[in-house]
Amino acid sequence: MAEMFVCKKCNKTLNGTNFYQKKDGSKTALCKNCLTMHIDNFDPNTFLWILKEMDIPYIPEEWNVLRDRAFARDPDMTGLSVIGRYISKMKLKQYKDYGWEDSERLQGLREEKDKAKIAEKAAAEKVLKAQLDQGLISEAQYKTMMSTETLNEEYRNAEITAPIPANIANPYGNPNAFIAESEIDLGADLTEDDKKALAMKWGRLYKPSEWVELEKTYKEMTESFDIQDADTINTLILICKTNLKMNQYLDQGDIEGFQKISKVSESLRKSAKFTAAQNKEQKEDFVDSVGELINLCEKEGFIPRYVTDVPQDKVDVTLQDMNDYVKKLVTQDLGFGKRIEDAIKKIQIQHDMAEAIDQDSIELDDDDFKEYHEVIAAQKEQDELALDEGDDE
Repeated sequence: MAEMFVCKKCNKTLNGTNFYQKKDGSKTALCKNCLTMHIDNFDPNTFLWILKEMDIPYIPEEWNVLRDRAFARDPDMTGLSVIGRYISKMKLKQYKDYGWEDSERLQGLREEKDKAKIAEKAAAEKVLKAQLDQGLISEAQYKTMMSTETLNEEYRNAEITAPIPANIANPYGNPNAFIAESEIDLGADLTEDDKKALAMKWGRLYKPSEWVELEKTYKEMTESFDIQDADTINTLILICKTNLKMNQYLDQGDIEGFQKISKVSESLRKSAKFTAAQNKEQKEDFVDSVGELINLCEKEGFIPRYVTDVPQDKVDVTLQDMNDYVKKLVTQDLGFGKRIEDAIKKIQIQHDMAEAIDQDSIELDDDDFKEYHEVIAAQKEQDELALDEGDDE
C-alpha cells in the first residue's frame, strides 16, 4: 500500500505522488498544488525558495528551456507547468552532484558566455518590433522570432478587456455612457479563502470578477447536464474558460479571435456531449421527478414505453417458459397426447387385474401369466405404431 502524507497547508491526506521528493528521499511539507500555488514561472523570486529548500541548483538556462516549452503549449500555464520537470532534470547525471550552493557559480560561468548573446538578442528584438509596427512582417512571424520572455511581458501587460474600438457603434452615442468596470466589482464579496480556492480551480491569472463569471457558467452547466467523472469535469472547466474568452473577444470587437476560440469551444462541447440536442435527448429518456411520474400515471393510467406482457422477474420468466413448453408439448406434439392416453389405460388394466385377483382369490397358473405378457406386448406394439405415426405427421 502506498505511503500517505498530510499536507501542512490544506491538511489533506494524500498519496506520496502528490508531494515532491527531496534529495535525501524525504517529501516536501506541502503538496504539489499548495507548494506551487503562487509560482510565476517568469519571476525567479516566486520559486527560488522551493529550489533552496530542496537543495537543487538554479540554472536559468535549463529553467527557461522548460518554461518556453510550457508557454508555447499554454500562455496561461500554472505553477505546476515547469517546476516538476525542472526537478526531474536536476536528477540527471550531469546535475545530480550539484546543490543549491552551486547555483551562483554555475550561473556566473554561464553569464560570461552569454553576455554577447544577450546584447545581440535585445538588438534583434528591437528590429523585429519596428518591422511589425511598419507592417513589414506578420504577427505570426513576429511571435515566432521573438523571445518567450518578451512575449510573456507583452501578454501580461495587455489588458484583457480592451477599450471599445472606434469602429464599434456606440448605441448611447457617448463613450462615457458605458458602465466602468470599477463601478461593478463582482468579486468584492470574495474572502481570502474563496480567492485561494478559486485560484487553485481556475488559475491565478484571472481577475476576481472573472472567477465569479467562470463559477456562474460552471454551475449552470452542472445543473443542465449529468456530470460524474473527472474527465468530463476537466472538459467542462476548459469549456467555461473558452466561453469567458469568447465573450471578451466579442466585447473587444475581435471577430477573428472569437471565431477561432468558438471552434475550440464547439469541439470541446461535442466531445463531452454538452449540446442542447444531447441534453434534450437525455431529458426525454427519463422521468426525473416523482411529480412527473404521478402526473403521467394519472393521465395515461400507465407508462406505455415500459409496459410489457412478459414478467421481468427471473422466477416469473422461468415459470412462463415452463408453461409455454408444456403448452407446446401437449398441443403441437400429437403423439404425446396418445402416449398419455395409453399410459392411463395401462394403469387402469393393472388396477382392474389387481382387483380381480383380490376379489376372486384365484391362484394364477402359467397360462394366466402368459396371457398377461401377451397383452403387454400387444399394447407395446400399438404404442410404437402410434409413435411412428406421430413422427410422420
